[in-house]
Amino acid sequence: MKANLQKSPAFGWSDVFMLGVTVIWGLNFSIIKIALRELSPAGFNGLRLLLTAVILAVLMMASGESFRIRKSDFWKLAALGVMSHAFYQILFIGGLSRTTASNSSFILSFSPVIVALLGGALRIEKIHGGAWLGVFISAVGLYLVIAAREGGIHLLNIGFRGDLMIFAGTVLWALNTVFSKEFLERLSPLKFTAITVIIGALAYFPFCADAVARIPWRRISLASWAGLVFSAVFSLVIGYLVWYVSVRRVGNVRTAVYSNLTPVFTALFAFLFLGEALGPRQIAGAAVILVGVYLTRTEYCYFLRGRGAEASDPSSSRTAPKARPVPASRGTLPSGGE
Repeated sequence: MKANLQKSPAFGWSDVFMLGVTVIWGLNFSIIKIALRELSPAGFNGLRLLLTAVILAVLMMASGESFRIRKSDFWKLAALGVMSHAFYQILFIGGLSRTTASNSSFILSFSPVIVALLGGALRIEKIHGGAWLGVFISAVGLYLVIAAREGGIHLLNIGFRGDLMIFAGTVLWALNTVFSKEFLERLSPLKFTAITVIIGALAYFPFCADAVARIPWRRISLASWAGLVFSAVFSLVIGYLVWYVSVRRVGNVRTAVYSNLTPVFTALFAFLFLGEALGPRQIAGAAVILVGVYLTRTEYCYFLRGRGAEASDPSSSRTAPKARPVPASRGTLPSGGE
């Protein structure tokens, strides 16, 4: 129990890098929206995933790390790759092209809540009262963010359909977070990311081949090409690797806290570069989501601390129940913005 109650390491380079990645993910939404003015969603994402896969493959070869994995792991990793880097990307880029950058980021910030619900449903961990309160609060905030848009909640509203696509993608990412636990315990961050991204890029190709073939290469501006490269290199490659390294150095909970800042930077950059203005209900909804996410993420830790204090109290006359260890991979995957 002592290991779980140790004081967090002092603010260091891992925190600096994670803060930088949070800014990158916040900026990424606006950069993608600008690039989509000239590139189709499927064409942009197809090239972005291809470039990301190539860079990760080169990094793997440069590191000397083998692509070899257990035979029993291949199909599981393949399923994760297809789900998180093919189907998720279809929903993410399709949704982002229909809704605002701010709404996309706020909805993606709901991911930890879905992870908690899935963990409870699959009996990976028990959900206690505070976490249920966080789930409810986050759901209210999500409703405020979506309902506050012009046209409200209506299937004929293109923006609402974009919100639904982003939410569906958030569910897939949460599933990926839950089922990636076992691999992150024995594979390096680079190897896990490289294998799943390469498989996902191959699976995504049939959905984007025609769009890539139709790209008017000479008419695309340098700014759009720069946006595509930025999104692949900084948001996907560097972002993922810094995240995983931070998890190993300072822990998953402390690393995951930074993802709550992504919607803040997204809204700021969307206002500066896209002219997206947030209404009072959207601001209120975003704040409510973040409060709910915070409660959902931290309630389990507070519960453990309470049990630990009870176990260490010499005045307690009854045998303290054995505390359940903090799940090793909680928050170990990015919550979005890629």
